[in-house]
Amino acid sequence: MKRKFAYQHPLFGRTKEQKELGRYRTTVYYLWWEFLRRSDAYREFCSYAGTKEPGRFSALYEDFGDVFSTDFNVWWRTGDRGANLFAERLSPNMQVLTQFPDSTTAGQVLVVQVPLALSKRKLAGEFQKLLTEHHLGRRGVRNTEMSSAKYPVTGHIDTVALKKCLDVYDMKTANPQMKLWEVAQKCKAIQGESRIKSTDSLGEITNKKLILSNTTNRLLKKAKVIIQNAENGRFAF
Repeated sequence: MKRKFAYQHPLFGRTKEQKELGRYRTTVYYLWWEFLRRSDAYREFCSYAGTKEPGRFSALYEDFGDVFSTDFNVWWRTGDRGANLFAERLSPNMQVLTQFPDSTTAGQVLVVQVPLALSKRKLAGEFQKLLTEHHLGRRGVRNTEMSSAKYPVTGHIDTVALKKCLDVYDMKTANPQMKLWEVAQKCKAIQGESRIKSTDSLGEITNKKLILSNTTNRLLKKAKVIIQNAENGRFAF
């Protein structure tokens, strides 16, 4: 069955070269999976899932399973998991209804009376007014409130910024004694004029260390919020 995703879905190449390009790594769904994998609490639950009484993550585990035991490609494809979790249900087709919509389409359609005696131009204008009044979406803005996915993505999606949060979090986790400014300085995801250069003066270095520390602190806080939301079955930032 054809699936529809709110955002670009993962693409897996068939050849070794295509797979190495990792085209799926820039998708928001891959990043959701990665942030969930940073949850120590969920990792602990997965380590004994099925051997103890149900706990906080039982419902999440039923859908996402053990995200630590396999790679993303296998995880996404197993049981059509990726589509089942993140794909939108196909919207009802535009058609003439002979009866009111049933429970499966209620809330997704607007039932209107069309006076066919009016001109097409007049009807088009009236229809536009109805859309303006009743449609929750706005031009150029994804209407996440109307998402029919089991796990909808919410918030402004910037995969580059999300990857930066992830890289900084991983760098600090792997090097807990590293100073905040050093994390930003060594993290390849962070570029720009704030990076310390060998030609910088003492004053410039001092100022840049402060900027880099603040950047790392901000990204770490954001990463922790995303991880906590992922634990609760949400990907919000």
